[in-house]
Amino acid sequence: WVIESELQRQFQQIPGLAQVAVYGFGATPLSTILAPIDVMISGPDLEVLDRLGREVEQRLYKTMRGVTSISPSWRLDTLEAALELDPGKLAFYGIGPDEVTAQISGVVGGMPASTIRVENQDSMSIWIQAPAADRADLESLETFTIRTTKGLVPLVQLGTIRLIPGTQIITHQALVRTLDIKVFRARRAISHLNEDKLEALEDLELPPGYQISYQGEISQMTEAFGRLGAALGLSVIFLFFALVPSFKSWLHPITIMSVIPLAVIGAAWALLIFDRHACMPAMMGMILLAGIVVNNSILLLDFVRTARSNGASMNDALIDAVGVRMRPILMTAISTIAGMIPIAFEWAVGLERLSPLAVVAIGGLLVATFLTMIYVPIVYTLLEDLRGFAQRLVA
Repeated sequence: WVIESELQRQFQQIPGLAQVAVYGFGATPLSTILAPIDVMISGPDLEVLDRLGREVEQRLYKTMRGVTSISPSWRLDTLEAALELDPGKLAFYGIGPDEVTAQISGVVGGMPASTIRVENQDSMSIWIQAPAADRADLESLETFTIRTTKGLVPLVQLGTIRLIPGTQIITHQALVRTLDIKVFRARRAISHLNEDKLEALEDLELPPGYQISYQGEISQMTEAFGRLGAALGLSVIFLFFALVPSFKSWLHPITIMSVIPLAVIGAAWALLIFDRHACMPAMMGMILLAGIVVNNSILLLDFVRTARSNGASMNDALIDAVGVRMRPILMTAISTIAGMIPIAFEWAVGLERLSPLAVVAIGGLLVATFLTMIYVPIVYTLLEDLRGFAQRLVA
């Protein structure tokens, strides 16, 4: 961030620089993303797109906070010479529009005239074109001679040339012209910037045939969050059906997985205390956390099952399980927390972006480890009582 701000300041002092954006992509955003916030306007006419782009840019400047720069992908900031041919005059001189444009492109853009052949080397083409001063002057363009069936005639005899606004680049998506308004940020969360963007463009009226779509990191983040949520849901389902044959019960897997909401409590508080956001690394931390706390619960209930099979009462088995299994559970939790501390406090160079993952793991483990010793025995007792009641009811 320090380097970005310093570069931004130095670039803004360069005279004649239209726009500049300094942004560190790091390791997580995709290379296909133009900017963190990307408002894409699509439609057929360049002038309308430019007008809509300027209005969107002004609205974003007024509403969005925590941004370093807002810039369009192109502007109508150049002048182009547009040739409008007269069909009647073309028919009179016996020449088609393709032939006229071919001759004009050869004069303006250049055309091969000959080649230089060097022995044992590739040939080099010789291109010729009108002098730069003539190509840039409107009156000189009008006097360019065009070869027709009735001889050489000046270009102005075949049509009119006028200057129109132009751009150095034209972008398309699905064969439709587009204009991207790119917003770069420093430290503000992308979700908060997205809320500002939606608020700024809520009442924007678009002409028929034009539409706005939101690209950038938010679209990728929404898709990735959906995939991670689906992965977490599937992992819980697969875990349940993996535990059922191991414990030979449909109820005790529920007891084991009841610690996952307990871990969420600690993860949420840790994110608030450390001022981190619910981002992709935080979601990955939740998946990691769920695996660790479920393993602790399995250790506890496995001891209870073994003790009860040896004739111990339910209360004695639960008390002994907490006493015996507390040490390995605490060893696992403390070692994981100790390893995550440098990442959580951004001391590990190159892993600063994974700080939310470590924060979620630390907070979730601190809370879930101790609550596991309390709530897992309680849930186990309740489900056992429920099963006993169901058996007596059936009997």
